[in-house]
Formats: sequence, structure tokens, C-alpha cells
Amino acid sequence: MRAAETVGGSTIESDASPRLCETLTDTFPPAAPKELKAIPSEGAINLIWEPNDEKDLAGYIVIRGVATGEMLEPITPSPIPETGLKDAVPAGVPYVYMVKAVDKAGNASPPSIRVVESARE
Repeated sequence: MRAAETVGGSTIESDASPRLCETLTDTFPPAAPKELKAIPSEGAINLIWEPNDEKDLAGYIVIRGVATGEMLEPITPSPIPETGLKDAVPAGVPYVYMVKAVDKAGNASPPSIRVVESARE
């Protein structure tokens, strides 16, 4: 880029600015998944949620913990593309679930709402 000014019919230009080459990094996480629902069935809890609409979405990480404990951990080791998951768990034990959306740059959303449910016998 150069600055130019015309004075008395003559144009004066500045020296060229240095060239910059920047690699842009995506640091914007996707939105938190919405409408998480837990549906109990025999020996499993079925989770469903609304799909995110980000174009660079890689998938979802499902997080689970026992309702009486404080620790929630991912049960999907990498993002899954589906907007649902069947989690086979022992009947009668209440579990807490949340879901995070992850984009292709690795940015994770805030967690969805927490839902608590137990599988049926």
C-alpha cells in the first residue's frame, strides 16, 4: 500500500508499506446445543438435541456423570456428527448429561442445559 498526494500537477507517492502475511485463527466457539432431552428406556437413556447451524461444526461431545457426584466426563472420545446418542447404563441410577458443540478448529461451546434421567428396568 502507498499513500499518494497530488501537488501542483505532480503526484508524490510514499514508500510501499511492508508486506504482512497473517494466518487467521478461528477462536470463536459454536453456540451451546439447545433442547437437550433425555428419554429413558430399558437399560439405556436416549439423548436428543437440536442441531447447531454453524458451517464449521465438527460435531458434539456428550458429557455424563452420576447425579450424586460432582464429576462429569465425556463419554464420546471425539465429536460425533449425530444429534442423539443411546447410552447403555444400569437401570435405576440417575445420570446427569450435558452436550457441547465443537467446531473444526477445536473450539468448544459452553455446555447445554443439564438433564437428569435414569434408565428403566
